Amino acid sequence: MKINQFLLSILPVSLLFLFAVTESKAFVNCQPKYDNDKRSLSSLKGKCSVCHVDASGNGPQNEFGRGFKAAGFMITDDLVAKFPQLFKQPDETPSTSSGSVNQDIDIGSPSIKRVKPSKVRINLQSMATVIGNNFAEGSKAFIDNIEVLTTFKSKFKLIIEFILNSTGQHELKVKNSDGKESNSVNIKGK
Repeated sequence: MKINQFLLSILPVSLLFLFAVTESKAFVNCQPKYDNDKRSLSSLKGKCSVCHVDASGNGPQNEFGRGFKAAGFMITDDLVAKFPQLFKQPDETPSTSSGSVNQDIDIGSPSIKRVKPSKVRINLQSMATVIGNNFAEGSKAFIDNIEVLTTFKSKFKLIIEFILNSTGQHELKVKNSDGKESNSVNIKGK
């Protein structure tokens, strides 16, 4: 009888602790994703108000926070377009120092040599390095024809973030902004 009363007395404290750990984990997982996105505003880095109504990060999420959560805590092009006040916007008319408009340079089609790791656990946020050639600023990776968060590192390397929802082989491709598409490689969900 006393054991049951003890367990009932610590239950509210345990639940409160679990909620606090879950909330702090959201910051650890989400804030760096905004901060590390090349489109994020430096004035908003480290600010809980990006995702929360309360500037301290407590309480409910704002509209962006709810959209970010719905997107699997990935910064997508749709989120950037829907919330332009939170992101750097591309220049409307790029130009060289001489004032003429830049011409796109044909660098050839992208190609994938390998992806590391090539096996990831399903239903978990995963990060992988895509190694290949002819990647360009604005390259986008697709897994099973669904765009995933892609960070350009160099013409030889991209970092991708994604969640696989099923076991088995999934097709990974890269498409450059000029529409040229890479070969496909498999990434396995386990």
